[in-house]
Amino acid sequence: MAEKNLPVKFFQKRQKDEMDTEGGGERKMPTWASPAIASQKSAYIREVLQDVSVKLTNKVKQNNYIPSVLKLKVNEDALAKSYRKEIGNLFNTTELNIIGVNGVDEVLVKVDDVQDLQGMIRNFEKANNAFPSFSTVVGISAISDVEEFKPEIAIDSDIEEDHVLKIKLFNYGNIELDGILARMFEQFCQSRKLSFKRTVYSGDLNIYRVDAVTTDALEFLKDFDGIQLITEMPSYELTLDEVIEDTPVEIKTPKAGVDYPIIGVLDTGIANIPHLSPWLHQDNITYYTDEDTNKKHGTGVAGILIYGDILEGVNYTGFEGCKLFEAVVMPDLTRQKIYESELIEQIRDAISRHDHIKIWNLSLGTDQEVDLNEFSDFAKALDEIQEQHDVLICKSAGNCDNFKINAPKRRITKSADTVRGLVVGSLTHDQSPTDHAGKHHPSPFSRTGPGPAHLIKPDIVHMGGNAGTDARNNVTISPVKSFSTDGRLAKIIGTSFSTPRISAIAAGLNSMLNERFNPTLIKALIIHSAKYPPEMKMAISDKINAVGFGMPSNISDILFNEPNEITLILQDTLEKGNFIDILDFPFPQSMVDEDGYFYGEITVTLVTAPILEVSQGAEYCQSNIDVMLGTYDEKTERDTSKPQIKNPIGADGRQNILSSSVYSKRAGKNMDVPFAAERMLISYGDKYQPVKKWCVNFQEFTESNKEKFLKAPKNWYLKIKGLYRDFSESKAEINKVTLAQDFCLIITIKDTKRRGNIYNEVTQLLDNFSFIHSNVKIKEEVRLRLNNG
Repeated sequence: MAEKNLPVKFFQKRQKDEMDTEGGGERKMPTWASPAIASQKSAYIREVLQDVSVKLTNKVKQNNYIPSVLKLKVNEDALAKSYRKEIGNLFNTTELNIIGVNGVDEVLVKVDDVQDLQGMIRNFEKANNAFPSFSTVVGISAISDVEEFKPEIAIDSDIEEDHVLKIKLFNYGNIELDGILARMFEQFCQSRKLSFKRTVYSGDLNIYRVDAVTTDALEFLKDFDGIQLITEMPSYELTLDEVIEDTPVEIKTPKAGVDYPIIGVLDTGIANIPHLSPWLHQDNITYYTDEDTNKKHGTGVAGILIYGDILEGVNYTGFEGCKLFEAVVMPDLTRQKIYESELIEQIRDAISRHDHIKIWNLSLGTDQEVDLNEFSDFAKALDEIQEQHDVLICKSAGNCDNFKINAPKRRITKSADTVRGLVVGSLTHDQSPTDHAGKHHPSPFSRTGPGPAHLIKPDIVHMGGNAGTDARNNVTISPVKSFSTDGRLAKIIGTSFSTPRISAIAAGLNSMLNERFNPTLIKALIIHSAKYPPEMKMAISDKINAVGFGMPSNISDILFNEPNEITLILQDTLEKGNFIDILDFPFPQSMVDEDGYFYGEITVTLVTAPILEVSQGAEYCQSNIDVMLGTYDEKTERDTSKPQIKNPIGADGRQNILSSSVYSKRAGKNMDVPFAAERMLISYGDKYQPVKKWCVNFQEFTESNKEKFLKAPKNWYLKIKGLYRDFSESKAEINKVTLAQDFCLIITIKDTKRRGNIYNEVTQLLDNFSFIHSNVKIKEEVRLRLNNG
């Protein structure tokens, strides 16, 4: 086999590859909308709005300027973005009054001004015009019900006297109104002798912790205007069963002159044992006294960061070591409780004080399963922290003990639905006779996806152990190895211990690169390298839910190619109103077989930094990018004098080779070929996925599509276009800003016949087509170590 020592390449789009978005065609009235339906619904909605008008007037007389909130139920056929805009036109009279989304089909509207409300009523009266507009008819027809919002109560009916509640207030998108609401809520709590504290989840989440709430106090809270949600403040449990052995392990020490990366370990602390003390960073941060600290869990995590490959005897990560920054954010839970708001506050504080550390390991979380539609507040907090401080958090997917009772696994835990983080599940590294999973399968305890709104989580997996039950139903384990707080060998299982292997790969990649830190690039490189173990013979949808995009390669394999392949990286920002259309994509013309057809494998990974809006429910991800890569017949000139045609050059006969429609369904189900471990062909449809990946082999085309789209000669194109939800578009319009999203796109082209030097050929094509390109920059000291073996 040829040596893998050719660096992956960055390339840039050319000026001529930037295109202007063109308008759509004529709008057609949907079947569920008509002037008659709109007129009928308008009368009912106006009645509700008139009632709100009376209540608003009465509130103002009592010096209560907290807005009222309406909840609209949207017709399930009208959930498309284009129809949401028509609903917004009815309510956004002088400002943005649509303030949130509940789940997938409920829209929240604030009403804070009687004059504004009268404007809304006039908009609904337009349904009675002789010829109502398309926008009016569709907007009103899309609404199936409207009512005043009542706060969601998600607590037990019987609450104890020392109950701690989490109160979420509305965010009206107006700093003055939000301030009025916060002051009135605090005055309300003070008048009823309620102990409260404003928490810091994220800048757009108005959340309070309220202590010692009685049943009577809860009834008062339910009636307070401006509360969106009342729930119990989550608290945390942390269990770790370890088997201790006296097996000696040689102490590994840092090499002189090596600049090791730093990994922040957000955990219970790291014991100063001989195996780890040389690796502990001179700085640390803790929020607890020594008496209130139990470092067992964090020591297990740290042991895998430094000794993971050595203890398992496998070069899983290729990580040479790191300085361990100890951030003690979790106390000894046998001595004191910790609530979600405290944990988030401490994570935020630790990272903000040390944001020169770019990779953070978070193997802590809750036991609560994520919602199908609503992203957790914990995840939203982690996303904001990562964005503000330009860091990457590697987060465990969470454990589930349902295997003990032979029940299906639960889905990932709240906080593992972080969009910007890298969420890690667990694979088995071994199998004993009592284990429930085979070797290199999802661990029986590893939680599954999807996350809210079909989000693909976990992103990836690594080795975290196996488990099962014996004949007497006692739990048995096939553990991975680390260290206990007394320095002896510890055998443990859990996604907590698969996660540090990914943190090691992320830190290792970042330390090798002589590039500005970019979490999107690190995340994309890791996911791009991931594959499924050949033992996992299951449908692609099951693979994705269980292990995300698979298990990544070790560090050195990720950044280098063999001569028969090349990896190209495009990092850019896509603004609304533009798209990228590269009509000279450098696909190697030598990859045509004896019969005249293009052959080979292509892997494409897209990772975006989407626009996120915490108030938008299942529509938390507000931006999306679509990628099309494929063949076409020839370039064409277009008539820009015609309406809606802005771009002078087009292409005839395009076919996206990332579309599942051109491949044989039978071939896609074949699990017995080597390519099955890499195959990734799913339709992302209209789902706003921040991470997308495709891995295709042209051999799996249907014969007819092969003839139409792979018969040489063909030209190749790459098209990248963005999409934004109506809320962000409306908000941007009011704030006079241009929407944009950063992305990292990685493409690997592989000559499966190994007939030519693809790396050199594509490099030459980049030059021929006038692309600016460069090899990934590797730090000089790293290059010397690699060359010296």
